Amino acid sequence: MSMRSDHNNLEELHLILEESLNSPMAKVDYPKEALPVGTYIRSTRLDKLGIIISAFYGDRDKDGKKIVVYTVLLYPENSLVGTYTDQFYVSNEYEYEIIAYLMIGRANLSDVADYFKQVG
Repeated sequence: MSMRSDHNNLEELHLILEESLNSPMAKVDYPKEALPVGTYIRSTRLDKLGIIISAFYGDRDKDGKKIVVYTVLLYPENSLVGTYTDQFYVSNEYEYEIIAYLMIGRANLSDVADYFKQVG
């Protein structure tokens, strides 16, 4: 990936996080039983760590209950020499595809968005 496209991708991540933080509809439509924004998670489907940046109702299960779908920012994996072997990744994950780390304090999305703005 070229330096120019890395810059564009980081700028896009910054914009996604800013939109998630500032959207009035996100607060109104946020599922009441969903985990809070900023909760650290592990995607079982992709086996990556990340944070929740949004949530919404998706399909219904067999009992007719609405399934919560999380939009998550997944972190790149660090290699032993401290370089990134992968890129940041934004994904939608069903509630049963994540493990939440509730014993860890939540990430501040404003700080994460500022980080992408600075490095982008």
